[in-house]
Formats: sequence, structure tokens, C-alpha cells
Amino acid sequence: MSYSYLNVVVRHDDCWSKFTSYNYIDTLVNVEYSNFDLLKATRVAIVRGSKIDGKSQIKSALNKDRSIVDFEISHLWSNSKYSFYLISMLQESEKTMINKFKNKNVLIVNSNIKDGKEVYDVIMPRDFKHMISETLKDDNKINVVDFNLDDKIDEARIFRIISRNSISMLLTEKEQLLMKKAREIGYFNTPREKNSQELAEELGVSKMNISLSLRNILKKISNLI
Repeated sequence: MSYSYLNVVVRHDDCWSKFTSYNYIDTLVNVEYSNFDLLKATRVAIVRGSKIDGKSQIKSALNKDRSIVDFEISHLWSNSKYSFYLISMLQESEKTMINKFKNKNVLIVNSNIKDGKEVYDVIMPRDFKHMISETLKDDNKINVVDFNLDDKIDEARIFRIISRNSISMLLTEKEQLLMKKAREIGYFNTPREKNSQELAEELGVSKMNISLSLRNILKKISNLI
């Protein structure tokens, strides 16, 4: 059987994800189903800002979703810039994107919430791609922001999907922009097509800023190893 890769980004009306703030990002780590059409989802979240503000933001978003039956927010760790939380929730399964994919026998490889949008990386049989597209269009509560389908699945793509969410959670938007620009202009190529001074000029910052930012990025990545 041949498979396709799909990356889809949606805004989900009436869902708690829509009410999260720009400084919130999470990843889905576990899903369980009960016999009462309920779904138990466990997510790890990062909120930039104070511990107290972060927890209250999450609680406020969850309380706005009527399909959520119960939830628990546990603080894991904080520093001066951001806080980590473990979120467990019971939700009516039919209201969720996760359940829509499950009903179509689609494998969710990665799922996260960022900037008030739900992002999914899924792998599915190629014959299913039109069916998935129609399923999303038929739900008037779901607004598809981005829909990228690719029939090519290889080792590099799988590793990129798995690792991308961790990087997105750890790196700031400026750090992610720096990495994208560096890749675009060939800074990471061998031989290097552009040096750090040229990268700095592209971004309108100093060469020292580039050096310190790259060092900070590498430190964050090395902590994952």
C-alpha cells in the first residue's frame, strides 16, 4: 500500500485551541478513548511568561470549550522566560480533529497548538487524501488555514516531522526566523555560500547578535541529546 503525508493547519471554532494566546504552544503526547464517547488527551505545553499567568491562561481557554468535561493542569517546571505544564482533559470525542482522523484510519504523527491554530502531521493511504479533504470542508466549525499534501515519504521527512515540534517549542520566533534564513541563503551548506556577516546583513542585525543567537540555539538543541 502507498502512503501520503499531509500537514494541515486549522482554526477550530468553539474549540479551546482557538482561545490560546500567541505565547502558548503545546504537543500532544497521549490519547485514550473511553466507552462513553469521551477522549482523554494529554498534552505538554509551554507558555512564555510567569507561572501564575501561564496557568490562568490555559484554564481560561479550556473553560470556554463546552465539549470539555473535565481537565487538570499540572505545573512541571519554570524559568525566568517560560513555564512547562502537563494538561490532561476529558472531551467529547466527536468534537475533536483527533477523532475525525481516527475515524478515517489516519495516523497522527505530530499534533500541536500554536498561535491559536491546530497543526497536524499525518500519514495516510494515498486513496484517502480526497476523503480527508472533503471531511474537513464538511465541518463548518473548521477553517482550513493550510493544507499541504505530498506523496513522498522518506527517512528525512519522518525525522523532520518528529523533531520539528520540539524545536518549535524551544526556540523563539526570532531564533526560528534566523534558522530559516540561514538555511535559505546557504549558511549551512558545504562549502558555505554565505558567512555570518552576510547572514547578519540579511536580518538587519549585528554579526555579534548572530553569533550569540546561534550559540544559544545550539545550547537548547544540545540539551535534547
